[in-house]
Amino acid sequence: MAHRCVSIGWVEDNSSSSPMSEFNRIPMLTLEINEQPITETLDALGNQTISIGQDVMRHLLRLHWDLLHQQQVEDYCLQLDPNVVECDGCASQKVVCPLGILPLQQQVCFNSQTGKHILLGNDLLPEHHGTIITCALQGWACLFPQDLPFRTVERLLSWQTQQPKVISRGEVSRLVQRHGEMIRAAEAKEAKQLAGQGGLSEFEVNLIEAKAPRHRAAWPVELTAAEGQTLADPKSKAPEGITHQDWQRVLETRAGETACWPVEKLRRLGAEIQPEQTIAVTNDILVQPQASKCLTLRVARIATVTEYWYVSGTGSLVFRQLSLLLSFCSGFNGWVPLLGDGAKWLCNYFERELSEFTQKELLLDCYHPHRKCADFAEMIASTCEEKKALKNNLHSSLWVGRIGSAIKALEACYLQAKNEQKFQKLIGYLKTWRPYVVNYNERRLNRQYIGSAHAKEACELVVVKGQKNKGVNCSEATADALAAMKTVMLNQAWDLFWVDQQILPLATNP
Repeated sequence: MAHRCVSIGWVEDNSSSSPMSEFNRIPMLTLEINEQPITETLDALGNQTISIGQDVMRHLLRLHWDLLHQQQVEDYCLQLDPNVVECDGCASQKVVCPLGILPLQQQVCFNSQTGKHILLGNDLLPEHHGTIITCALQGWACLFPQDLPFRTVERLLSWQTQQPKVISRGEVSRLVQRHGEMIRAAEAKEAKQLAGQGGLSEFEVNLIEAKAPRHRAAWPVELTAAEGQTLADPKSKAPEGITHQDWQRVLETRAGETACWPVEKLRRLGAEIQPEQTIAVTNDILVQPQASKCLTLRVARIATVTEYWYVSGTGSLVFRQLSLLLSFCSGFNGWVPLLGDGAKWLCNYFERELSEFTQKELLLDCYHPHRKCADFAEMIASTCEEKKALKNNLHSSLWVGRIGSAIKALEACYLQAKNEQKFQKLIGYLKTWRPYVVNYNERRLNRQYIGSAHAKEACELVVVKGQKNKGVNCSEATADALAAMKTVMLNQAWDLFWVDQQILPLATNP
């Protein structure tokens, strides 16, 4: 019966008269339209075409392998006497690739001089002990878990390869761990090598170019006219819809050198990185690799006016990478503001690891002390009125950087404190972070950073969303590996890692 087929053959040249030696013929099943509802005909044709295409590509891959392997067998036999080498059957090697699961045949030869069998073709394959998973499929298996759970990745790989259960979710987890460990090992090796070298100021840092946001934060356009009218009267109050603090920043800007700025530009006032600045923001985030315990991941983001870089990890490696990046970007005499959220290690890192920097400053994220004082005020004060009054006193003092006033406000309510332990703990917290609490109001008016929003955004980007949910059952190694690969992706080095098995270096020596 007549039917369509795909023929794979060999021709000497591209001319139409060149004869073809056929290697293989793949039949194509004809879709019976009567068997399908009219509305599903196109979908059925598409699915059948994809299936045929996958089948043709598998035949091509096996054919290319057979030709290459046969050439290697012939070369091996030519090196020895014909009476010495004897072909003694074939062995099948299981290969898992984006085309599915393929068995590749390898020739087994018996060498009568050595009395041993030789399996030819292993030098054409990557090092293996059993099934071979190609690099392309490993890349898929490590890419999809950035947004999907392992069970869904298992199903998605089956759909992509058109074969059921091409690899299990356990194998996906092992691949993620293996490549995550490779990334961390490469990072540690590079940090160790750079730390042992001198003249780091001569190195050229490899930061990622920051693209301008499509839409910068601004007030609604509808307020532009009202804003312009209000600015004409210096004694008027802020227009409705604009906070008092934002309006004060507008007035401060208009009173300075930028008085000629148009109203449209004043809508978009905000903190900006100065040309001589290298800002580092850090944050810790708890992930739940197992139900019984949590893992703390440290995430940091380095930013200059035009470039950025992400760092993540669980140990001291993050500190070493952060210090190296700061020295590359600004040198020991540059202006380095470090913003954090009150982590215990932050003060020690600032005083010890950044001791050689002459223009460094550590700033406590404005949100953290306000949130801390609000929570502790609920446990210290008794009545609602006392809680409200204590919160107002603490917040007003902290906003202008007056820790002494905040401590006095606390001490004034010592006799009425219902929880002395929390009272003493809050006093100790304020004294510990006193050198790093600044006048947030003044910095905001001067359009300087007062929060670590960049670090919080980095945590959202680096840590897979599913890891922050309760009941997630994965190992600490898997959680760290996912963060490592996500960091490589954010630093735009994903292709470099999978093609060349390298990470983008922090800096290069010109």
